[in-house]
Amino acid sequence: MNAIIQKLIGSKGIQQSAITIIGNISATGLSAISLILISRILGPEKFGAFNIGFALVLIIIKLNDFGISAATIRLAASTSDKNIINSVFSVAIRYKFYLTALITPLGILASPFLAKLIRFDQPEIIATAFLFGIIATYYEQLLIMLQSIHLFSQAVVANAIQASIKLIMALALMIIGTHNVTLIFSLYIIAPISPILFIRWLLPKWVSLKKTKHTLDISRELKHLSLHFSLALLSAGIIENIDVFFIQRSLSTYETGLYSGVSRISMVFALIAYSMGNVLYPRVAKYKNKDHLQSYLKKAFGVVLLCFVGFLLFLPFAKWIIYFTIGTEYLSGLLIMNILVLSSFLAIASIPFIALFYSLNAHWYFSISAIFQLLIVLIGNFIFVPLIGLPAAAWTRLAVRLFLFIFTLITGLLLYKKQYVEKTETTFNHA
Repeated sequence: MNAIIQKLIGSKGIQQSAITIIGNISATGLSAISLILISRILGPEKFGAFNIGFALVLIIIKLNDFGISAATIRLAASTSDKNIINSVFSVAIRYKFYLTALITPLGILASPFLAKLIRFDQPEIIATAFLFGIIATYYEQLLIMLQSIHLFSQAVVANAIQASIKLIMALALMIIGTHNVTLIFSLYIIAPISPILFIRWLLPKWVSLKKTKHTLDISRELKHLSLHFSLALLSAGIIENIDVFFIQRSLSTYETGLYSGVSRISMVFALIAYSMGNVLYPRVAKYKNKDHLQSYLKKAFGVVLLCFVGFLLFLPFAKWIIYFTIGTEYLSGLLIMNILVLSSFLAIASIPFIALFYSLNAHWYFSISAIFQLLIVLIGNFIFVPLIGLPAAAWTRLAVRLFLFIFTLITGLLLYKKQYVEKTETTFNHA
Protein backbone atom coordinates (compact mmCIF):
# COMPACT_ATOMS: atom_id res chain seq x y z
CA MET A 1 0.00 0.00 0.00
CA ASN A 2 2.81 2.42 0.91
CA ALA A 3 4.47 1.66 -2.43
CA ILE A 4 1.25 2.46 -4.29
CA ILE A 5 0.81 5.73 -2.37
CA GLN A 6 4.42 6.73 -3.03
CA LYS A 7 3.98 5.95 -6.72
CA LEU A 8 0.84 8.07 -6.89
CA ILE A 9 2.50 10.96 -5.04
CA GLY A 10 5.50 10.77 -7.37
CA SER A 11 3.35 10.85 -10.53
CA LYS A 12 3.81 14.14 -12.37
CA GLY A 13 0.31 13.90 -13.81
CA ILE A 14 -1.21 13.51 -10.34
CA GLN A 15 0.91 16.38 -9.01
CA GLN A 16 -0.26 18.67 -11.82
CA SER A 17 -3.85 17.51 -11.33
CA ALA A 18 -3.57 18.21 -7.60
CA ILE A 19 -2.17 21.71 -8.19
CA THR A 20 -4.89 22.50 -10.72
CA ILE A 21 -7.76 20.98 -8.74
CA ILE A 22 -6.74 22.48 -5.38
CA GLY A 23 -5.94 25.84 -6.95
CA ASN A 24 -9.15 25.98 -8.97
CA ILE A 25 -11.28 24.80 -6.07
CA SER A 26 -9.75 27.56 -3.93
CA ALA A 27 -10.44 30.11 -6.66
CA THR A 28 -13.91 28.71 -7.22
CA GLY A 29 -14.43 28.87 -3.48
CA LEU A 30 -13.99 32.64 -3.80
CA SER A 31 -16.36 32.72 -6.80
CA ALA A 32 -18.83 30.53 -4.91
CA ILE A 33 -18.75 32.92 -1.94
CA SER A 34 -19.39 35.74 -4.42
CA LEU A 35 -22.43 33.94 -5.81
CA ILE A 36 -23.64 33.12 -2.30
CA LEU A 37 -23.45 36.81 -1.39
CA ILE A 38 -25.22 37.74 -4.63
CA SER A 39 -27.94 35.11 -4.03
CA ARG A 40 -28.51 36.54 -0.56
CA ILE A 41 -28.56 40.13 -1.89
CA LEU A 42 -31.06 39.29 -4.66
CA GLY A 43 -33.17 36.43 -3.22
CA PRO A 44 -34.40 33.46 -5.31
CA GLU A 45 -36.51 35.40 -7.84
CA LYS A 46 -33.94 38.06 -8.78
CA PHE A 47 -31.17 35.47 -8.55
CA GLY A 48 -33.14 33.51 -11.15
CA ALA A 49 -32.92 36.50 -13.50
CA PHE A 50 -29.19 36.78 -12.76
CA ASN A 51 -28.71 33.11 -13.68
CA ILE A 52 -30.58 33.42 -16.96
CA GLY A 53 -27.81 35.80 -18.01
CA PHE A 54 -25.07 33.72 -16.39
CA ALA A 55 -26.20 30.51 -18.15
CA LEU A 56 -26.36 32.38 -21.44
CA VAL A 57 -22.77 33.62 -21.02
CA LEU A 58 -21.58 30.04 -20.56
CA ILE A 59 -23.32 29.05 -23.80
CA ILE A 60 -21.92 32.11 -25.59
CA ILE A 61 -18.39 31.04 -24.59
CA LYS A 62 -18.96 27.72 -26.39
CA LEU A 63 -20.45 29.47 -29.44
CA ASN A 64 -17.42 31.76 -29.64
CA ASP A 65 -15.13 28.76 -29.21
CA PHE A 66 -16.64 26.28 -31.70
CA GLY A 67 -14.15 23.53 -30.81
CA ILE A 68 -11.10 25.78 -31.21
CA SER A 69 -9.91 25.33 -27.61
CA ALA A 70 -9.92 21.52 -27.77
CA ALA A 71 -8.11 21.64 -31.12
CA THR A 72 -5.57 24.06 -29.60
CA ILE A 73 -4.83 21.62 -26.77
CA ARG A 74 -4.53 18.71 -29.21
CA LEU A 75 -2.05 20.55 -31.47
CA ALA A 76 -0.05 22.66 -29.01
CA ALA A 77 0.27 20.05 -26.25
CA SER A 78 1.58 17.38 -28.63
CA THR A 79 4.68 19.32 -29.70
CA SER A 80 7.64 21.13 -28.13
CA ASP A 81 8.32 23.27 -31.23
CA LYS A 82 7.74 26.86 -30.09
CA ASN A 83 7.13 28.12 -33.63
CA ILE A 84 4.34 25.58 -34.14
CA ILE A 85 2.84 26.44 -30.74
CA ASN A 86 2.86 30.15 -31.60
CA SER A 87 1.18 29.40 -34.93
CA VAL A 88 -1.52 27.39 -33.15
CA PHE A 89 -2.17 30.22 -30.67
CA SER A 90 -2.28 32.95 -33.36
CA VAL A 91 -4.64 30.99 -35.63
CA ALA A 92 -6.92 30.07 -32.69
CA ILE A 93 -7.27 33.69 -31.55
CA ARG A 94 -7.90 34.89 -35.10
CA TYR A 95 -10.72 32.38 -35.58
CA LYS A 96 -12.25 33.32 -32.21
CA PHE A 97 -12.15 36.98 -33.20
CA TYR A 98 -14.13 36.20 -36.38
CA LEU A 99 -16.73 34.30 -34.34
CA THR A 100 -17.17 37.02 -31.70
CA ALA A 101 -17.44 39.68 -34.41
CA LEU A 102 -20.36 37.71 -35.88
CA ILE A 103 -22.13 36.41 -32.77
CA THR A 104 -22.03 39.51 -30.54
CA PRO A 105 -24.03 41.98 -32.70
CA LEU A 106 -26.47 39.26 -33.80
CA GLY A 107 -27.06 38.26 -30.18
CA ILE A 108 -27.68 41.83 -29.04
CA LEU A 109 -30.18 42.40 -31.86
CA ALA A 110 -31.95 39.11 -31.07
CA SER A 111 -32.21 39.78 -27.31
CA PRO A 112 -35.89 40.91 -27.31
CA PHE A 113 -36.90 37.84 -29.33
CA LEU A 114 -34.95 35.45 -27.07
CA ALA A 115 -36.48 37.04 -23.95
CA LYS A 116 -39.97 36.60 -25.40
CA LEU A 117 -39.19 32.99 -26.34
CA ILE A 118 -38.44 32.00 -22.72
CA ARG A 119 -41.05 34.36 -21.21
CA PHE A 120 -38.40 36.50 -19.55
CA ASP A 121 -39.22 40.16 -18.86
CA GLN A 122 -35.64 41.51 -18.72
CA PRO A 123 -34.17 41.43 -22.27
CA GLU A 124 -31.44 43.86 -21.17
CA ILE A 125 -29.79 41.01 -19.21
CA ILE A 126 -29.66 38.91 -22.37
CA ALA A 127 -28.16 41.81 -24.34
CA THR A 128 -25.59 42.36 -21.56
CA ALA A 129 -24.64 38.67 -21.70
CA PHE A 130 -23.84 38.92 -25.42
CA LEU A 131 -21.99 42.23 -25.00
CA PHE A 132 -19.73 41.25 -22.11
CA GLY A 133 -19.58 37.51 -22.85
CA ILE A 134 -16.67 38.41 -25.16
CA ILE A 135 -14.51 38.97 -22.07
CA ALA A 136 -15.13 35.46 -20.77
CA THR A 137 -14.31 34.04 -24.22
CA TYR A 138 -10.81 35.53 -24.25
CA TYR A 139 -10.23 34.74 -20.59
CA GLU A 140 -10.93 31.09 -21.44
CA GLN A 141 -8.48 31.39 -24.36
CA LEU A 142 -5.77 32.58 -21.97
CA LEU A 143 -6.34 29.54 -19.75
CA ILE A 144 -6.23 27.19 -22.75
CA MET A 145 -2.90 28.66 -23.87
CA LEU A 146 -1.40 28.25 -20.41
CA GLN A 147 -2.66 24.68 -20.05
CA SER A 148 -1.49 23.71 -23.54
CA ILE A 149 2.11 24.47 -22.60
CA HIS A 150 1.65 22.85 -19.16
CA LEU A 151 1.79 26.11 -17.18
CA PHE A 152 -0.89 24.88 -14.80
CA SER A 153 0.26 27.03 -11.86
CA GLN A 154 -0.06 30.19 -13.97
CA ALA A 155 -3.54 29.09 -15.05
CA VAL A 156 -4.49 28.73 -11.39
CA VAL A 157 -3.12 32.23 -10.70
CA ALA A 158 -5.22 33.67 -13.55
CA ASN A 159 -8.30 31.95 -12.13
CA ALA A 160 -7.52 33.25 -8.64
CA ILE A 161 -7.18 36.85 -9.89
CA GLN A 162 -10.63 36.95 -11.49
CA ALA A 163 -12.21 35.08 -8.56
CA SER A 164 -10.75 37.58 -6.10
CA ILE A 165 -12.13 40.50 -8.11
CA LYS A 166 -15.58 38.87 -8.06
CA LEU A 167 -15.45 38.49 -4.28
CA ILE A 168 -14.35 42.10 -3.75
CA MET A 169 -17.15 43.23 -6.06
CA ALA A 170 -19.78 41.13 -4.22
CA LEU A 171 -18.67 42.48 -0.83
CA ALA A 172 -18.82 46.04 -2.15
CA LEU A 173 -22.34 45.46 -3.51
CA MET A 174 -23.46 44.05 -0.17
CA ILE A 175 -22.11 47.12 1.64
CA ILE A 176 -23.73 49.51 -0.86
CA GLY A 177 -27.00 47.58 -0.67
CA THR A 178 -27.95 47.70 -4.35
CA HIS A 179 -30.50 45.19 -5.73
CA ASN A 180 -30.16 46.11 -9.42
CA VAL A 181 -29.86 42.75 -11.20
CA THR A 182 -28.45 44.14 -14.46
CA LEU A 183 -25.74 46.12 -12.65
CA ILE A 184 -24.72 43.18 -10.47
CA PHE A 185 -24.71 40.80 -13.43
CA SER A 186 -22.63 43.20 -15.56
CA LEU A 187 -19.97 43.63 -12.88
CA TYR A 188 -19.77 39.89 -12.30
CA ILE A 189 -19.17 38.92 -15.93
CA ILE A 190 -16.70 41.78 -16.53
CA ALA A 191 -14.42 40.46 -13.73
CA PRO A 192 -12.52 37.94 -15.96
CA ILE A 193 -10.90 40.88 -17.79
CA SER A 194 -8.55 41.28 -14.80
CA PRO A 195 -6.14 38.37 -15.55
CA ILE A 196 -6.10 39.31 -19.26
CA LEU A 197 -4.44 42.57 -18.20
CA PHE A 198 -1.56 40.49 -16.77
CA ILE A 199 -1.13 38.33 -19.87
CA ARG A 200 2.51 39.30 -20.50
CA TRP A 201 3.45 38.19 -16.97
CA LEU A 202 1.48 34.95 -17.12
CA LEU A 203 2.69 33.72 -20.52
CA PRO A 204 6.40 33.02 -21.18
CA LYS A 205 8.30 35.61 -23.25
CA TRP A 206 8.71 33.26 -26.22
CA VAL A 207 4.95 33.17 -26.83
CA SER A 208 4.15 35.38 -29.79
CA LEU A 209 1.04 35.74 -31.95
CA LYS A 210 2.99 36.60 -35.11
CA LYS A 211 2.60 34.45 -38.20
CA THR A 212 5.25 31.80 -38.88
CA LYS A 213 6.03 29.47 -41.78
CA HIS A 214 3.74 26.88 -40.15
CA THR A 215 0.67 29.14 -40.01
CA LEU A 216 -1.06 27.96 -43.20
CA ASP A 217 -0.71 24.25 -42.37
CA ILE A 218 -1.73 24.84 -38.76
CA SER A 219 -4.77 26.82 -39.93
CA ARG A 220 -5.98 23.89 -42.02
CA GLU A 221 -5.35 21.33 -39.27
CA LEU A 222 -6.92 23.45 -36.52
CA LYS A 223 -9.99 24.05 -38.67
CA HIS A 224 -10.30 20.32 -39.35
CA LEU A 225 -9.98 19.35 -35.66
CA SER A 226 -12.29 22.16 -34.53
CA LEU A 227 -15.09 20.78 -36.68
CA HIS A 228 -14.69 17.41 -34.94
CA PHE A 229 -14.72 18.96 -31.46
CA SER A 230 -17.26 21.73 -32.11
CA LEU A 231 -20.44 19.70 -31.77
CA ALA A 232 -19.25 18.10 -28.54
CA LEU A 233 -18.27 21.43 -26.96
CA LEU A 234 -21.33 23.31 -28.15
CA SER A 235 -23.49 20.50 -26.82
CA ALA A 236 -21.62 20.59 -23.51
CA GLY A 237 -22.42 24.28 -23.12
CA ILE A 238 -26.06 23.69 -23.95
CA ILE A 239 -26.35 20.57 -21.78
CA GLU A 240 -24.94 22.34 -18.72
CA ASN A 241 -27.11 25.44 -19.01
CA ILE A 242 -30.22 24.88 -21.14
CA ASP A 243 -32.27 23.57 -18.21
CA VAL A 244 -32.66 27.02 -16.64
CA PHE A 245 -34.26 28.29 -19.86
CA PHE A 246 -36.80 25.43 -19.88
CA ILE A 247 -37.55 26.11 -16.20
CA GLN A 248 -37.99 29.83 -16.87
CA ARG A 249 -40.29 29.13 -19.82
CA SER A 250 -42.43 26.44 -18.14
CA LEU A 251 -42.36 27.49 -14.46
CA SER A 252 -41.27 30.82 -12.99
CA THR A 253 -38.27 33.06 -12.29
CA TYR A 254 -38.53 32.10 -8.59
CA GLU A 255 -38.15 28.40 -9.42
CA THR A 256 -35.33 29.26 -11.82
CA GLY A 257 -33.59 31.00 -8.92
CA LEU A 258 -34.18 28.06 -6.57
CA TYR A 259 -32.74 25.61 -9.10
CA SER A 260 -29.85 27.95 -9.91
CA GLY A 261 -29.01 28.40 -6.24
CA VAL A 262 -28.61 24.69 -5.48
CA SER A 263 -26.89 24.07 -8.82
CA ARG A 264 -24.16 26.54 -7.78
CA ILE A 265 -23.25 24.07 -5.01
CA SER A 266 -23.07 21.15 -7.44
CA MET A 267 -20.94 23.39 -9.68
CA VAL A 268 -18.12 23.22 -7.12
CA PHE A 269 -17.93 19.46 -7.66
CA ALA A 270 -18.31 19.85 -11.43
CA LEU A 271 -15.26 22.12 -11.30
CA ILE A 272 -13.17 19.15 -10.15
CA ALA A 273 -14.10 17.45 -13.43
CA TYR A 274 -13.25 20.62 -15.37
CA SER A 275 -9.89 20.95 -13.59
CA MET A 276 -9.02 17.29 -14.14
CA GLY A 277 -9.80 17.66 -17.81
CA ASN A 278 -7.55 20.70 -18.09
CA VAL A 279 -4.62 18.58 -16.90
CA LEU A 280 -5.45 15.17 -18.36
CA TYR A 281 -6.40 16.17 -21.91
CA PRO A 282 -3.00 17.66 -22.87
CA ARG A 283 -1.10 14.94 -20.94
CA VAL A 284 -2.95 11.94 -22.36
CA ALA A 285 -2.63 13.42 -25.88
CA LYS A 286 1.08 12.51 -25.58
CA TYR A 287 0.50 8.88 -24.56
CA LYS A 288 1.18 6.72 -27.59
CA ASN A 289 2.07 3.27 -26.22
CA LYS A 290 0.30 0.45 -24.40
CA ASP A 291 2.36 0.63 -21.17
CA HIS A 292 1.59 4.30 -20.54
CA LEU A 293 -2.11 3.84 -21.20
CA GLN A 294 -2.34 0.65 -19.15
CA SER A 295 -0.87 2.43 -16.14
CA TYR A 296 -3.15 5.40 -16.77
CA LEU A 297 -6.31 3.24 -16.87
CA LYS A 298 -5.58 1.77 -13.44
CA LYS A 299 -5.57 5.30 -12.02
CA ALA A 300 -8.75 6.12 -13.97
CA PHE A 301 -10.65 3.27 -12.26
CA GLY A 302 -9.31 4.53 -8.93
CA VAL A 303 -10.98 7.89 -9.65
CA VAL A 304 -14.32 6.10 -10.23
CA LEU A 305 -14.06 4.43 -6.81
CA LEU A 306 -13.21 7.75 -5.13
CA CYS A 307 -16.25 9.37 -6.76
CA PHE A 308 -18.57 6.71 -5.36
CA VAL A 309 -17.15 7.14 -1.85
CA GLY A 310 -17.15 10.92 -2.17
CA PHE A 311 -20.86 11.12 -2.95
CA LEU A 312 -21.76 8.89 0.01
CA LEU A 313 -19.70 11.13 2.31
CA PHE A 314 -21.44 14.24 0.93
CA LEU A 315 -25.03 13.14 1.61
CA PRO A 316 -25.12 13.55 5.44
CA PHE A 317 -23.94 17.16 5.11
CA ALA A 318 -26.15 18.21 2.19
CA LYS A 319 -28.82 20.02 4.22
CA TRP A 320 -26.28 21.90 6.31
CA ILE A 321 -24.33 22.95 3.21
CA ILE A 322 -27.44 24.71 1.90
CA TYR A 323 -28.18 26.20 5.31
CA PHE A 324 -24.73 27.74 5.79
CA THR A 325 -24.18 28.85 2.19
CA ILE A 326 -27.10 30.03 0.05
CA GLY A 327 -29.50 30.14 3.00
CA THR A 328 -32.76 28.71 4.32
CA GLU A 329 -34.77 30.13 1.39
CA TYR A 330 -33.24 27.38 -0.78
CA LEU A 331 -33.79 24.38 1.56
CA SER A 332 -36.75 23.17 -0.51
CA GLY A 333 -34.23 22.39 -3.25
CA LEU A 334 -32.39 19.73 -1.17
CA LEU A 335 -33.45 16.75 -3.32
CA ILE A 336 -32.62 18.64 -6.50
CA MET A 337 -29.18 19.51 -5.16
CA ASN A 338 -28.43 15.89 -4.26
CA ILE A 339 -29.35 14.74 -7.78
CA LEU A 340 -27.21 17.47 -9.34
CA VAL A 341 -24.25 16.65 -7.08
CA LEU A 342 -24.54 12.97 -8.06
CA SER A 343 -24.44 14.02 -11.71
CA SER A 344 -21.30 16.07 -10.97
CA PHE A 345 -19.59 13.05 -9.41
CA LEU A 346 -20.49 11.05 -12.53
CA ALA A 347 -18.91 13.83 -14.60
CA ILE A 348 -15.71 13.54 -12.53
CA ALA A 349 -15.67 9.76 -13.04
CA SER A 350 -16.06 10.21 -16.81
CA ILE A 351 -13.19 12.67 -17.30
CA PRO A 352 -10.25 10.19 -17.19
CA PHE A 353 -11.96 8.06 -19.85
CA ILE A 354 -12.85 11.08 -22.01
CA ALA A 355 -9.16 12.05 -21.86
CA LEU A 356 -8.34 8.64 -23.34
CA PHE A 357 -9.87 9.78 -26.65
CA TYR A 358 -7.23 12.52 -26.96
CA SER A 359 -4.79 9.66 -27.53
CA LEU A 360 -7.07 7.26 -29.43
CA ASN A 361 -7.74 7.71 -33.13
CA ALA A 362 -11.49 8.23 -32.78
CA HIS A 363 -12.51 11.87 -33.27
CA TRP A 364 -16.05 10.69 -34.10
CA TYR A 365 -16.56 9.87 -30.40
CA PHE A 366 -16.94 13.56 -29.53
CA SER A 367 -19.63 14.14 -32.15
CA ILE A 368 -21.60 10.95 -31.46
CA SER A 369 -21.58 11.36 -27.68
CA ALA A 370 -22.58 15.02 -28.07
CA ILE A 371 -25.56 14.21 -30.29
CA PHE A 372 -26.97 11.65 -27.85
CA GLN A 373 -26.41 13.90 -24.82
CA LEU A 374 -28.10 16.78 -26.58
CA LEU A 375 -31.09 14.63 -27.49
CA ILE A 376 -31.48 13.44 -23.90
CA VAL A 377 -31.29 16.92 -22.40
CA LEU A 378 -33.65 18.52 -24.93
CA ILE A 379 -36.26 15.74 -24.87
CA GLY A 380 -36.06 15.33 -21.08
CA ASN A 381 -36.50 19.02 -20.33
CA PHE A 382 -39.05 19.69 -23.06
CA ILE A 383 -41.38 16.85 -22.07
CA PHE A 384 -40.92 16.42 -18.33
CA VAL A 385 -40.22 19.89 -16.86
CA PRO A 386 -43.77 21.13 -17.67
CA LEU A 387 -45.23 17.89 -16.26
CA ILE A 388 -43.08 17.23 -13.16
CA GLY A 389 -41.40 20.57 -12.44
CA LEU A 390 -37.90 21.23 -11.07
CA PRO A 391 -36.92 17.60 -10.26
CA ALA A 392 -37.33 16.72 -13.95
CA ALA A 393 -34.51 19.09 -14.90
CA ALA A 394 -32.21 17.53 -12.29
CA TRP A 395 -33.07 13.94 -13.28
CA THR A 396 -32.50 14.82 -16.93
CA ARG A 397 -29.01 16.12 -16.18
CA LEU A 398 -28.27 12.94 -14.22
CA ALA A 399 -29.47 10.83 -17.17
CA VAL A 400 -27.11 12.73 -19.46
CA ARG A 401 -24.14 12.14 -17.13
CA LEU A 402 -24.97 8.45 -16.71
CA PHE A 403 -25.16 7.97 -20.47
CA LEU A 404 -21.84 9.79 -20.97
CA PHE A 405 -20.08 7.66 -18.34
CA ILE A 406 -21.34 4.33 -19.69
CA PHE A 407 -20.81 5.22 -23.36
CA THR A 408 -17.33 6.66 -22.76
CA LEU A 409 -16.20 3.76 -20.56
CA ILE A 410 -17.35 1.01 -22.93
CA THR A 411 -16.25 2.74 -26.14
CA GLY A 412 -12.92 3.83 -24.69
CA LEU A 413 -11.99 0.36 -23.43
CA LEU A 414 -13.01 -1.31 -26.70
CA LEU A 415 -10.98 1.14 -28.80
CA TYR A 416 -8.01 0.93 -26.43
CA LYS A 417 -8.05 -2.86 -26.80
CA LYS A 418 -8.33 -2.61 -30.60
CA GLN A 419 -5.74 0.12 -31.17
CA TYR A 420 -3.15 -0.83 -28.55
CA VAL A 421 -3.65 -4.31 -27.06
CA GLU A 422 -4.58 -6.26 -30.21
CA LYS A 423 -2.14 -4.23 -32.32
CA THR A 424 0.70 -5.03 -29.90
CA GLU A 425 -0.21 -8.72 -29.86
CA THR A 426 -0.35 -8.82 -33.68
CA THR A 427 3.06 -7.13 -33.94
CA PHE A 428 4.52 -9.58 -31.40
CA ASN A 429 3.11 -12.60 -33.25
CA HIS A 430 4.50 -11.37 -36.57
CA ALA A 431 7.89 -10.85 -34.95
